[in-house]
Amino acid sequence: MNHGSCIHFNGAQNKLCARGVAYQQFAPSIPCIKFIEKSARGGTFLEPGEVAAERKPWKYEGKPCPLYEEPTELAVQADRAEWKAAMEKTRAALKVASAWRVRPKPVCDRAETIECPVCNGRLHLSQSAYNGHVHGACETPGCVRWME
Repeated sequence: MNHGSCIHFNGAQNKLCARGVAYQQFAPSIPCIKFIEKSARGGTFLEPGEVAAERKPWKYEGKPCPLYEEPTELAVQADRAEWKAAMEKTRAALKVASAWRVRPKPVCDRAETIECPVCNGRLHLSQSAYNGHVHGACETPGCVRWME
């Protein structure tokens, strides 16, 4: 959730927003984004409490969505904090998975269950013999899960 984006926007990969509005009626673009904020560090991910260094208007010239709702500052900051916490958990798990990975890629697929560095639960790891990618999933609900 970001300033400049509707609180109901759930990604253009979906047919409907969270309020049930069909994105297709606004094609070829969507009115759910008014502007994009950029960080002074580069990129569009802002840390909790960080003020945007730049706001770039989002080009949309169609009819506005009657259900557009701007998020509150509190909601934006809470979402940023949630994303930051999730990324920290993922980085911790990826560090362990990187040490577990076999290089060069293994001859046969491999898999193992290890202790999760995030929650001390069971982290299932698998590495593909095809491309060497490592997939991971912790058994603890809401912990970490990724696919390369």
